[in-house]
Amino acid sequence: MSDNISSDSRPFVRSVFVLLRHWKFLAGAFLTGAVVALVYALLLPNWYRSDASFLPPQGNSGLLERVTGGLSTTLKSFGIAGLGGEGEGYSYIAILESRRMGETLVKEFDLTKVYDIADGSMEKTLKALENNSEFSYEEDGRVVISVWDTDAKRAAAIADAYFTHLNEISTELNSKEARNNRAFVALQYNGIRDSLAKLENQFAAFQKRTKIFSLEEQTKATISAAGELYAQLKAQEVYLGMLETNLRPDDAEVRRQRALVEGLRKQVPGLGDNELTGLLGQKGTDLPEEGLAYLRLYRDIEILSKMQAFLLPMYQQSIIEEQKKMHVLVPLDPARPPERKDRPKRSIIVLAAGFSILAIAMAFVLLRERFRYYAQSYPDEWASVRRNMGFKRGAE
Repeated sequence: MSDNISSDSRPFVRSVFVLLRHWKFLAGAFLTGAVVALVYALLLPNWYRSDASFLPPQGNSGLLERVTGGLSTTLKSFGIAGLGGEGEGYSYIAILESRRMGETLVKEFDLTKVYDIADGSMEKTLKALENNSEFSYEEDGRVVISVWDTDAKRAAAIADAYFTHLNEISTELNSKEARNNRAFVALQYNGIRDSLAKLENQFAAFQKRTKIFSLEEQTKATISAAGELYAQLKAQEVYLGMLETNLRPDDAEVRRQRALVEGLRKQVPGLGDNELTGLLGQKGTDLPEEGLAYLRLYRDIEILSKMQAFLLPMYQQSIIEEQKKMHVLVPLDPARPPERKDRPKRSIIVLAAGFSILAIAMAFVLLRERFRYYAQSYPDEWASVRRNMGFKRGAE
């Protein structure tokens, strides 16, 4: 292209020359913004970050875990699926972010005064604490607690206090859950034990009266297998009861477990059948009345015995868990007072402010140059605009 092409066809080049002509103004704007930002940044207090981390317990072997460890091979042979995935009773991060935790720390460290909350508002203090705290799960399984404060030692102390109170609250929740579970399992176990004692007395009296003392081995095996199935179903019902005790009725896990129990009740053979056809088929209809009564008593005793044998270790475990008073969290890295500040990033503040003012100054220069260009190229129209603007100002 020739050099005599109008600069109008090259607006970028024209803009570059315009900015170069005003380089002193632009440099002054940048320096002014940077100096003002530097003064502001130097007046900001230093904030120190302290981190504490811990490992949540792995491989929990609590009562709910024992109940949901899986169904027996007998159940699986009937095509009945096991339970869904495991779920935590509560989230450690939810406890860290709770109001209870926040108010405890506010009172312990007098954070209303630390954060200079003039009206002493707890809500404002909790908001300030939230803004200066951060909790995260790391890919390696750690939970990291981060706290910022203008005092390095206080930042470390607050981070450690988060962990200490988290341990206390989680232990309290575990104990409460264990207490509720123990009471529920005890109710189930004692009910089965009492019912079994009554049935055994009835069975002994029936044998004494009828002189019937034994069954065919095949019939015994069938009833024994049914007892296993009923015991597994009872375990799932106990688990459902514990979930309903500790969670809301509309919780997803409660609904899932309730649906599983309903499915088991439909699929376990003979359940809900007053006669024995569900277990023995046609053979159960060919027996005399005395034989049917004997089988019913034997069946009920066998089922309750299996249930008692299944619930007894659960009951014993629930008593042990209720008595446990231990902290379940393992500290990995206790908080330490940091040696260097984490914020403010003064260099970033200065550069961001300088370049922001520079961008505004460049826009101002280019707009002013464009207005001048239009005023020279279209003098009549520009004069008309000025007259109209002046008229309006006069009317106002």
